[in-house]
Amino acid sequence: TQVPPPPRVLSSGHACGRRRAPRDAGALVFAMSAGSPASGAPAVSPTSDGREDEPPPIGDDVLHYQAHYKDFFSEFEVLSVSPDRQQAQFRIVSRRADHRELQVELSPMCFLIKSDSAGGELAGRQLESFEQVLSAMDGAEVFGGRLCDLVSEQLAAKLGGLAGAAGGDGDGEAHSDGEAGGEDGA
Repeated sequence: TQVPPPPRVLSSGHACGRRRAPRDAGALVFAMSAGSPASGAPAVSPTSDGREDEPPPIGDDVLHYQAHYKDFFSEFEVLSVSPDRQQAQFRIVSRRADHRELQVELSPMCFLIKSDSAGGELAGRQLESFEQVLSAMDGAEVFGGRLCDLVSEQLAAKLGGLAGAAGGDGDGEAHSDGEAGGEDGA
């Protein structure tokens, strides 16, 4: 299992949480903790000649969440995508025992929670990133714990791969020319 790629950052510095720029898990944790209130500006970036590009299609983003965040939900269904692919609605169900269900509308501006099976508690709430949606749905401790577990698994796998690639025999000492590691032979 892999840690999902972190949210992209708008040119205004606000986390938008929608794209798939691969970075390390530390950047994901930092990006999530550095979020600030939504600016209300659409997710656009200036080109070299000063013009603003069209925002990337939201329809691609919801498919990205569905594919890369599987460890954070039990169900994810794309309900609709607008013809211009700049708005989408999806349904997400928690892995927790209560199977909390949210219906969310995604636009270049925000994630708007349209309905919440937990008595409408989150309905109408606007969030900046998909990670914030997951955290609101399951609670910060559950989301953070799951994220830390994924980071730990990835780190252990990478460290295990590095140890194997180093060709060590597992005793922590390097051996060459018949001498034990750490001795200078004098």
